[in-house]
Amino acid sequence: MDILIKRARFTITAFAVAFIFWFFASPIHFFLYREPPHELIQGGLNELWVRIVIVLLVLFIGIFADHFTNKLFKAQQLEVAQVYNGVLNASGQVMDNLLFQMQLFKLEAQKSKDFDRDIIKFCDDAMKEASDLIDTLARVENITAASPGPSPEVSK
Repeated sequence: MDILIKRARFTITAFAVAFIFWFFASPIHFFLYREPPHELIQGGLNELWVRIVIVLLVLFIGIFADHFTNKLFKAQQLEVAQVYNGVLNASGQVMDNLLFQMQLFKLEAQKSKDFDRDIIKFCDDAMKEASDLIDTLARVENITAASPGPSPEVSK
């Protein structure tokens, strides 16, 4: 319901304005021009025709305003999604490059007999976690969802 109101807010406003115009046109004519008392549907064809045209024009303006603002909103959402996907792809490439460099470091560390094996294991775990986070980010559908964040081990 909330989405419907947001998408049709100008149409709803236009309908309210047209409704108010229709019911207040007769009292205005009565008090300003001293015409016959209030009538919902005027007896004269000219007055009825003018009211219908004005009401329809107000409604069409509301409908067109909603149409174009919704179209603009969709275009902005598409642009945001494209920027998000571009940033995601670029960050994925950067992370892949960093993982490759870490693998090179690991290979060199494994060649050295003096390098601590626990550090190599930690490096393996960090690369696995980074790879999993990259995969998780690639599957994100709701941008407002909570981010995966760093692991508790890294923050220690």
